[in-house]
Amino acid sequence: MIFLKNVKASDKLGIINLPKKERTELGFEPGTLLEVHLKGKEIWIYQTNHDDKKNQRYVSTKGSITIPAEFRRLLGITEPTPLSLYIDKEKETFILKKD
Repeated sequence: MIFLKNVKASDKLGIINLPKKERTELGFEPGTLLEVHLKGKEIWIYQTNHDDKKNQRYVSTKGSITIPAEFRRLLGITEPTPLSLYIDKEKETFILKKD
């Protein structure tokens, strides 16, 4: 797992911008369906091919996704909450951790 950068949810909706270089490497192009899972105190973001729409988000044209409100509530993430963004290239996953 490689640290990429510190981020903050950009507004009360929990929008996170994924870095373009790493997003492109993982194939997370605009319109790609991603699965967002809570694993302990981490939020894992990866491609999905499941038909189940639970906790799935599309990558926006600007390369962002919205973190589910339930995850933000459980982890105490608000607009000014600092987060660390990591990438696990082997698992083709972005990982968000609360600082």
